[in-house]
Amino acid sequence: MTDLILYDDLGSGVVELSFNDPERRNAMGPEMAKAFTSAVSRLRGEPSLRVVILTGKGSAFSGGGDLNMLFEKTKISPEQNRERMLDFYHSFLALGALDVPVIAAINGHAVGAGLCVALGCDIRVASEGAKLGVNFSLLGLHPGMGATWFLPRLIGPARAAELLYTGAIISAKEAGEFGLVSRVVAQDQVVTVARSIADQILKAGPNVTRQLKTTLRDSLNFTLEESLVREALCQSLNYASEEFLEGINAAREKRKPTFAK
Repeated sequence: MTDLILYDDLGSGVVELSFNDPERRNAMGPEMAKAFTSAVSRLRGEPSLRVVILTGKGSAFSGGGDLNMLFEKTKISPEQNRERMLDFYHSFLALGALDVPVIAAINGHAVGAGLCVALGCDIRVASEGAKLGVNFSLLGLHPGMGATWFLPRLIGPARAAELLYTGAIISAKEAGEFGLVSRVVAQDQVVTVARSIADQILKAGPNVTRQLKTTLRDSLNFTLEESLVREALCQSLNYASEEFLEGINAAREKRKPTFAK
């Protein structure tokens, strides 16, 4: 069987993962979940990792859950399904729990669980021809894979409710207007733009980037005072670091900083 997840080390601490089942629009099933878990485990073992880019091979980013897998779930008990779905969610969403930024390069349609994986990333760049949506309700299925958590936080409760209740599929342009994606670009530029963003991230201090990943992940549940406490703690650690010393000296000397990897 062809590798369902491709792992491409682009150098400088940037790794590109690709869903690789283009004939089935990168449908997400048990084998894909297993391959994804293996890829994320490998990423955790990369001490020089700085940025991850996630994209899809072929015309789709991911069409969502494999329909055959979903049909088979009608034959097992609710308790078995509850346990298996939690495992399935965690297999894919573990990517967003890495301590480095993750960029979703949405090269084509991202639907259902496929879109949810992109929502779990830090930054989303979409192809202008892509269609996006959480169409669970149209299958008679409650949304899963974190859809009800991610969407309200990204686009607000009113728009999230509309998309979740209706299962509507929207254009990349609408997704950009909603704030679901940060950039909408030509089809052949999606990965290129994602790599460009990664290059910009590489210019920042590696330790600060990791601190910021944790801060942004937690900040939606913080009060303002809790955010101030977190910021003060991080800055107190930065001031004592070689990374900050290099950054401030570079600024004073009007040169680009050279941070340790």
